[in-house]
Amino acid sequence: MAAQRDFVLNRQSSLLARVAGAILLTTASIGTIAMLLSEQIVEGQRHQDLLRRAELVAATQADALSGFVWEMDNRSAQRMIEALTARDPAIRSIAVFETDRKQPLARTAVGEIAGKTAEKTEDANGIVTVERPILLHGREGRVQTVGHLRIAYSTAEVRQATLDALIPVAGLLLLSLLGAMAALGLTLNRMVLRPLRRLTQLASAMARGEYGARMDAGRSDEIGVLADGFNRMAATVQDHTSTLESRVRDRTEALAAINRAIMDSINYAQLIQSAILPSAGTLSAGLTEHFVLWRPRDVVSGDFYVCREVEDGFVVAVADCTGHGVPGAFMTMTASAILNNVLDQLGAADPAAVLAAVDRKVRAALHQEEEARGGAACFDNGLDLGLCHIRPAEGKLVFAGARIPLLVVADGSLTELRGDRRSLGYRPSAFRTTGSEPVGYGAESPFTNQSIALRPGQTFLMGTDGLVDQNGGERGRSFGRIRLHELLSQGAHSPLDRLKTDVESSLDRFQCGREQRDDITLFGFRVRLTDAVAISGTGSGRRAA
Repeated sequence: MAAQRDFVLNRQSSLLARVAGAILLTTASIGTIAMLLSEQIVEGQRHQDLLRRAELVAATQADALSGFVWEMDNRSAQRMIEALTARDPAIRSIAVFETDRKQPLARTAVGEIAGKTAEKTEDANGIVTVERPILLHGREGRVQTVGHLRIAYSTAEVRQATLDALIPVAGLLLLSLLGAMAALGLTLNRMVLRPLRRLTQLASAMARGEYGARMDAGRSDEIGVLADGFNRMAATVQDHTSTLESRVRDRTEALAAINRAIMDSINYAQLIQSAILPSAGTLSAGLTEHFVLWRPRDVVSGDFYVCREVEDGFVVAVADCTGHGVPGAFMTMTASAILNNVLDQLGAADPAAVLAAVDRKVRAALHQEEEARGGAACFDNGLDLGLCHIRPAEGKLVFAGARIPLLVVADGSLTELRGDRRSLGYRPSAFRTTGSEPVGYGAESPFTNQSIALRPGQTFLMGTDGLVDQNGGERGRSFGRIRLHELLSQGAHSPLDRLKTDVESSLDRFQCGREQRDDITLFGFRVRLTDAVAISGTGSGRRAA
C-alpha cells in the first residue's frame, strides 16, 4: 500500500513538473520573440537616426569647405575635417576631393575610401558612407560644383545604443513574465492540480474499499462536473457493493446451511454403512487376531468387508465397489445385501459359485443386461470381491476372488493366491448367438476355488487396490505391490495390531500429505484352529477345489 501511495505522489509530482515546464518554456519563448522584435525595431530606429545625422553633418561641412576648395587651401580644409573627426567619434574617415581630381585635397588619417559613387552607401563591415557635392555660390547667384565631400560613419554605436536601450526593457519583461508564470502556476495549482490530487486520493481510498469517500462538488466548471460525476459513481459503487455483500452473506449462510444438511446426511449415512460392517465381537469369534485398515477417501466408502458365521465355519470377504463417496456407498449397500442373500441361500461351501451368483444378481438388480441388449449408453457398475470360506474343523480355507487376491504369510515368506481376472456385475460385452445368457455364463462357474491347509503361524490378508495405487514419494509414483509385500513379510511374526500400525505409518510417510486417490481397505486375520488341527497341521498343501 505504501508503494502505491508513492507511485501516486510521483505521478502528481510529474504532472506538476510537466505543467511548470510547459509554462516556463512558453514564457521563455514569448520573451525571446519579444526581445528579438524589440531589437529589430530599436536598431532600425537608431540606424535611421545615424543616417540623418550623417546627412546633416555632410551638408553643413560641404558648405563650409566650399571656400577652401575654391582657393585650394588644403591646410585649412585638413584642419576642419580633423576637428570634425575629433568631435564625432562615429566618423571613421573624411575625404575632400576637387572636381575632376582623384587625389583628395584633404583627408583624415584613417585613409582613403575609394570606389564610392553613390550619395549614401553601407558596406558589410558596419560602415555607412555619405557623399555630398561641394557647391560655391557666386555673387550673381551662380552655383558651381567645385568638389565633393565623402564621410564614412561607423554603425557600432547603433548596436551599443540598441543594447543600452533594450537592457531595461529586457529586465522589465523578464520580471513581468516571471510574475505571470508564478500567478498562472498558483492559479493552476489551486483550481486544477489540487482538485485532481484530491480526486486521486479518493480514488485510491475507493480502491482500498473505503466507498464512503466524497469530493467537494461546489464548483460549476469542468472540475465541478468531474467531482459530481465521481461522487455519483462512488455512491453507485457503495450501493452495489453493499447490496452484493448482503447477497453474498445471505447466499453464504444458505450454502452453509445446505452444506450442514448434506454433511449431516452423509455422516448419518456413514453410521448406516458402519452398521453393515461386522462388529468386533463377530470378528473375534472365529479369528485369533485381526486388524482392519479402512480409510474411505470421502466420509463414506465404496469398500466394505464381511465376516460372518456359516454352518461349517465362517466367511471373510473384502469388496471394492465402483466409485467412492456417496455413489460408492450406495453400491456397498446393494452388494452387501446381495452377498448376504446369496450366502443365506447357497451357503459358503463353494465360494466360486457364490461369486457367480453375486455377479448375476448385481447385474439383475442394476438392470445392466437389459441396457446392454438395448444398446443404450448408460452407466456401468459392479465390484471386485475376494471371498474366503474358513473351515477350522477341517483345517482348510477355500478362496475365490474376482480381481482381489489372498495373501498368505508363513515362515517369513509371502504367497499370493490371485483371483480371477474378471469383476462382478458389470455389463457383458458380448452375448451368445443363441439364448440370452452372456458368453461364459453357462452352467459352469466362471470363477475358480483355491484351497489351502490351515496351520499355526499363518497370516491371511485381503485388500482393495486403493492401497497399492496410492501415489506418493518424491516422484509421485504408486505405493506398489512389492513395497506392500515386503512390509507384510517383515511383520509376519508381529502382533497384527503392530502390523497395522507399521502399514499405516509407512503409508502416511509415503503419501506425504498428497490427496488420497481411492478408498483403502486391508483386512488381516489369523485363524483360531482346533487342537487336533493345530497338532496335525504341519503342511501347507494347496490344491484346486
